[in-house]
Amino acid sequence: MFEKLKLRGQLIKAFRTAEIYRVIKRGDRTSYQFPKIHRIDHQHTYTRYAFSLLNGIDPELLNKKRWALRQVLGSNIEVNGSLKNFSITVHHESLPKMLHYRYEVIRPHIEKMELPVCIGQDIYGNPVSWDFADLETLLISGEIGAGKSSLMRVILTTWGKHSSPDELRLVLVDLKRADLGLFHGIEHVDALCFEAKDMRKPFALLRAEMYRRGDLLLEHGVTHISRLPFKLPRIVVVIDEMSIVKRETDLVEMIQQFASQGRSLGVHTIIAMQRPDADLLNSALKANLRVRISGRQADAINAKVAGVIGAAAKGRMKIKIDEVKEFQAYFLDEGACKEILSPYKTLGKDPEPELEVVSQSIFGLLEKEEQR
Repeated sequence: MFEKLKLRGQLIKAFRTAEIYRVIKRGDRTSYQFPKIHRIDHQHTYTRYAFSLLNGIDPELLNKKRWALRQVLGSNIEVNGSLKNFSITVHHESLPKMLHYRYEVIRPHIEKMELPVCIGQDIYGNPVSWDFADLETLLISGEIGAGKSSLMRVILTTWGKHSSPDELRLVLVDLKRADLGLFHGIEHVDALCFEAKDMRKPFALLRAEMYRRGDLLLEHGVTHISRLPFKLPRIVVVIDEMSIVKRETDLVEMIQQFASQGRSLGVHTIIAMQRPDADLLNSALKANLRVRISGRQADAINAKVAGVIGAAAKGRMKIKIDEVKEFQAYFLDEGACKEILSPYKTLGKDPEPELEVVSQSIFGLLEKEEQR
């Protein structure tokens, strides 16, 4: 009982420090009404406070004043909830400082997934993973050095090992000319583009394939490619640093089309950018980016544009699927990535920086579609 009272007092102190309360004045007297505390769950590894805000208190204060809450409760906190009902979890243990990518370690967690993504561990030691076949769009953002490149290597390397070329096709756009060249020559890759002008042909072919797949769904009276009597490969479009094509309106429109219409057609989209752009990430596109991962952001405005509240704070990466969760991402450097991918390469040399690679399309009947 004494321990619970002490913890309750600590939470009220945090609310007072963060100015999360309602002020009531009666004459010369001023009193403060704090959020209503419903439950305190104190465990060896964490303490979780459940509470509700009083009417008139802005829920955004919990994010805006997170730094003040951390000053009182501890640096490793997690805030969840919406509108009125919230919880604050104070973790007594920290995430590991480094987790090296090991495919044999994550394989048991992904064996039953069609298009698995396993990118790290949460504070409880659980794998952070999901099936990209179900949640088919992803936004990765964050400042330079936040870990985006390693994260991309982890995702694509896992797919290279888990899925056959008949099950997965990749269209890679590396406008920074920095990271995706490692995947040149991988059997799954249909196009690797380094400049905006190189994107138009594979994007046009992909759009034609989407139309073909839409016709197949109508012909067979089904609403998703998984219900067709035959199997079509999943197609993933990866755009690294989308802000570079901001002025290429035709390309931006096609990317938006892939993200908004690709779900039932087996077409998936990954968009990566350093600084989230409010013009590019308009409401229509953001609504279709179902999973969002953010490394460190420059400020709260960038974090809000990215859709990952709390990403402006220094610390580990954060992911938002249903709620924002902090995690330690797996690290995979270039050398280790090359070694893992070498058995899957059909071409021996990595491309020169100025080289564009657009291989012959094998998106089903694309060449016929293009000639119509």
